[in-house]
Amino acid sequence: MRWSRMGADRRQAALFLLPLMLLLLLGFLWPLAQVTLNSFHPNTPQGIDAGRWTLDNYARLPDPLYAGVLLRTLRISLAVTAITAVLVYPVALFTTRLPPRLEALAILAYVSPWLVNTLVKALGWTLLLRPNGIVNTVLQTTGITSAPVRLMLNEFGVILALIPGHFMFVLLPLWAALKGLDPALSWAAGTLGAAQAGVFWRVLLPLTLPALIAGLAINFIMNMTAFAIPMLLGGLRNEVASMLAYRVNLIMLDWPFGGALAVGLLLFTLLLVWGGQRLAGLSVPGRRR
Repeated sequence: MRWSRMGADRRQAALFLLPLMLLLLLGFLWPLAQVTLNSFHPNTPQGIDAGRWTLDNYARLPDPLYAGVLLRTLRISLAVTAITAVLVYPVALFTTRLPPRLEALAILAYVSPWLVNTLVKALGWTLLLRPNGIVNTVLQTTGITSAPVRLMLNEFGVILALIPGHFMFVLLPLWAALKGLDPALSWAAGTLGAAQAGVFWRVLLPLTLPALIAGLAINFIMNMTAFAIPMLLGGLRNEVASMLAYRVNLIMLDWPFGGALAVGLLLFTLLLVWGGQRLAGLSVPGRRR
């Protein structure tokens, strides 16, 4: 009876997951397989030559032009992820200590940037950061600067705009992990003589580190694939991988090389995420090897 019940539960779970699996298969895996297949064919003026196989598209990836774009994308993504990791714990701890109604409003406030269209957010940042924008007007009016400061059309503007846009993907799992902790753990550590900093570093951080790692992985991936904000706030001189993919696929119409670029970027991103999780996992209790 027990085994038959377990089998029935598994069948019900499989039926429940079947629509999602079909959606992933048709909407993600099949297009990815098609893009990967195209990357092994040469591009011709008549289109993709499906009768020939080549690795020339992948051989173009180490070119300094494309490697420079990848390094810039990596630099921006790592900067945003690192700044988010520093900012998220104070925000999450502050939020968990609010009364329930204020806590719900605070979570809504942190989530609200994601509810706004990305293009609208990017345009809003341009109004703030452009030479005659609000920030430069305040700086010059108060005498802090005598001339406009270049706050956009550079990597600084892109990093500044990406931080709040993807902040919630780290905050929400960390907030949920902190809410799930027994308050007696911090109290017990305090009664044993641990200061507030000691409670954080030796109790809260190790117990919530898996949630932080998961959130930072999502944050990093979304930074690597951001398009509208780097386009409007970074400009063409600060091209990132998503802008390069747009130019190769939709302007140059070089779909085989665009496929190689997509596959290379995907593998590179997954490798970095896997490596970061492995390194961070060494400090998670119970996962040391």
